[in-house]
Amino acid sequence: MKKIYTEIGFGNGSLLSTEIEGEDSEVRVKRFIIPKKITGVYFRFWVFKRVLIISPFGGLTIKKKNRNNLKLLFGIEGIA
Repeated sequence: MKKIYTEIGFGNGSLLSTEIEGEDSEVRVKRFIIPKKITGVYFRFWVFKRVLIISPFGGLTIKKKNRNNLKLLFGIEGIA
């Protein structure tokens, strides 16, 4: 089953982008693909090596990454 993360915002190389995750692969395309079944929504703020994710289902999550980046995104999570 493929997971889809459609994001709107700055930091992914284009204003609209979709990440499709399969069993062994991950592909990002520069277009807006709406999932067949929406499983969640989120805001993601990535400032340098810290990522703050705010979701109604997952609550507030803070993660540490190995690389620096700057992103401000609204995302829709779903299943293809």
